[in-house]
Amino acid sequence: MNDPSVIPPTDEEAPVTGSPHSSPLSQIEGLIRRHPVAAAMATVGFGVAVGIVAREFLAPPPSPKHRAVQLLEDIQHRLAELAEPAYDRASHLADDGIDAVKRGVHSISSSRLGSRLCHLFS
Repeated sequence: MNDPSVIPPTDEEAPVTGSPHSSPLSQIEGLIRRHPVAAAMATVGFGVAVGIVAREFLAPPPSPKHRAVQLLEDIQHRLAELAEPAYDRASHLADDGIDAVKRGVHSISSSRLGSRLCHLFS
């Protein structure tokens, strides 16, 4: 007969995958009841994804002027990256040239030719 110590499971306690006639809605409900934190996180993630997609579709397209400005800024940035090594090399060569001219002027001023030129222009 019926044993009073054995209580039949309620709808909420019944295994979700055990009954072949359970509807997908009741399976989802059982899953949410068993894992409420994961369900909340999945809901928030889904909401964020829908919001991002809606924002992309509902945002007005950029104007041609704005696109042209962005394109020119991108070109300027890439050219600056491309020219930076050449600029650094030219700067070092210019510094080397200045040092060479200073050594040459100092060398001429200490020679006899330098003293003759000083007398000529003074």
